Parts: sequence; structure tokens; C-alpha cells
Amino acid sequence: MVAYIRTMVKGEHTENDRIEARLDDQGWEGFGTLLGAVFYFAVNRRFPHGASQDEVIRFVSEMRSTTTGGPETDAASAERLINAALDPGIDTDIDPKVAGRVQGLTILHTLGAGAISDEKLDDLLAEGSALASRV
Repeated sequence: MVAYIRTMVKGEHTENDRIEARLDDQGWEGFGTLLGAVFYFAVNRRFPHGASQDEVIRFVSEMRSTTTGGPETDAASAERLINAALDPGIDTDIDPKVAGRVQGLTILHTLGAGAISDEKLDDLLAEGSALASRV
């Protein structure tokens, strides 16, 4: 599943499709937890010192305008999830499908298009995987 996220971030569509087909056959058990953990690290990498509400709003607006599928993503849900990643004390009650969509788009927007080196991406994915295994 880590390879699926890695190929998604790197824009390796053919390999991503191959891994997706394999996961469709084997099952996606635990993927939501892994995605949430990688999302947490991606958000905290983007905002290492926290973010004001205005910064989060601007980030979500940019993400929605520049990411495929972004315009259909609920801005309020995206802002709430990003704020919760920055402040674990914030409670979220968001539909898991909406949350997964926001998390995936946020990961793509913060880590994709060469925004992170292969080595740093591997480190972040390893951290995400380790966190997900503890949850």
C-alpha cells in the first residue's frame, strides 16, 4: 500500500494502476489508516510551525483549483481535516469517503510534482507506515 501512495505522488500512473488492480484483488484493509498517517505527516511538513486559519483557507483554495478532482472537494471538510492534522485536539466528524478524498488530494498537492525528493518521500512514507501500524 505504501507503493501505491508512492506511485500516486510520483505520477507513475501505469505502475499505480497495476498496484491498484492488485489491491482490488487482495483487499484494501488498513489503507485508510495508512492514508491518514501519510496525510498527517504531509500536512505537518507543509506547515511545520502550524498555520493560521487564513493560511489553511488559502492552501485549500489553491489545492482545489489546481488538483484534478479538487473543485468537487468540500472546502470546509478539507479545512477541518487539515486543522485537525495540525491540532489533534480538534474533533472531526467527516464522512470517511470525503476524508479519504481530501487526504489523497492534500498528499498529492503537498508532495507531488517534484515537491519532495525520493529519499524524503521514502522517509515520510516510512514514518506514515510506522504510525499506521501502531494505530
